[in-house]
Amino acid sequence: MAYDLHCPRFTQADVLAVTKLKPEVLQTWINRRAVKLTVQNPGSGKPRRYTAIDIVKLAVMRRVADLRMELSLAREFAAIAEQRLNEGRKIDWHEHLSFQPHSATKTFFNIGMMGVEGERVPLVYGHGVGDAHDMRVSHFTEPFESMLHRRERKRDGTRPMIPALRDQCARQGVHAEPVVIFPLGEIVNGALLQIEQLAALKSVGPEMRNEG
Repeated sequence: MAYDLHCPRFTQADVLAVTKLKPEVLQTWINRRAVKLTVQNPGSGKPRRYTAIDIVKLAVMRRVADLRMELSLAREFAAIAEQRLNEGRKIDWHEHLSFQPHSATKTFFNIGMMGVEGERVPLVYGHGVGDAHDMRVSHFTEPFESMLHRRERKRDGTRPMIPALRDQCARQGVHAEPVVIFPLGEIVNGALLQIEQLAALKSVGPEMRNEG
């Protein structure tokens, strides 16, 4: 990567081009401090500049907001991306997060009665890495499967459900749950590639761009 992720060099126009945010939404988020920017207060009369990290965070938050999920969850996902990038760790293109906001849930699912003593499954969000073309939806909707074994493993690689065990679990309130699958890797890496293009153009300078 030929540019500094932490250097505030990008304009609002750059941010809007990468994130596809509405200008009024970006301004509202800034005014309400919904997003923590590297340069929160540029000073009176000074144009605000954004870092690559800022843009990635806003790109992630926009995608979560588009799903009509809480901004608190959008900030959590943005924080995951920020931490990984600050630590110099790459985010796999095939990385997915699955999440359930639990806005109306009284308690987490208690499956201690199913043979895992005292085990609680906080299904806030899960993690998976794999090509989306080959991933099973059950990997996200049935994260407890490795503990409860409701499925039979066939020699041909299939995993059909065992109806009796499915019914036994369901009677205790343990069953597949609805989730939203979020392609974190695609969103973060896609934003970084666009930012890289912008950084390259800025390093060339306006004279060279005009000649091209």
